[in-house]
Amino acid sequence: MNETSNTVLIPVKGLPMGENSFSFAIDGKFFQGFENSQIKDADCTVKVKVVRHQTLLNATCTVGGFVVCECDRCLDDLTLKVDVERVLTVGFGNVDVDEESEEEDVMIVDSSESEISLDQFVYDYICLSLPLVKTHAPGKCNPEMVKYLTDRDASSQASQKDAASSPFKDLKDMLNKKNN
Repeated sequence: MNETSNTVLIPVKGLPMGENSFSFAIDGKFFQGFENSQIKDADCTVKVKVVRHQTLLNATCTVGGFVVCECDRCLDDLTLKVDVERVLTVGFGNVDVDEESEEEDVMIVDSSESEISLDQFVYDYICLSLPLVKTHAPGKCNPEMVKYLTDRDASSQASQKDAASSPFKDLKDMLNKKNN
């Protein structure tokens, strides 16, 4: 099944036992549904391979593509590659899921559910795959912003140097010693 939408819904009612595959295309509209999203735009393909068992299913989510977010240095748009694969275990009803298992992602849904939304999991997988510090490669940032930051940093260092050589610094140090 190949769908183009901005939601990742897996139908579970009538899903045959064994392996089933789904494919979804997501873009910037998908991320607008999440509050305070750091992602402005996207062009990603989400492939979900679902292995249905009697009381649970294992969903292997593979996300590939690109996302656009803000550069932490120059605030211009930055395109980052996304390539992540995670396994989600979905249990139905009162299924006991072994907490000692290697599976990190577990979701329990009511057995009467006809479909499950993987939106939050896909969003989390993508966000967690991004680097902690998102910046352009050296020399690729907005030159005007880099110049502003460099000038500001130089003036800040100069003012610190002036403060350190001030004659009042010695007087302040003497007062601090006297009070201690």
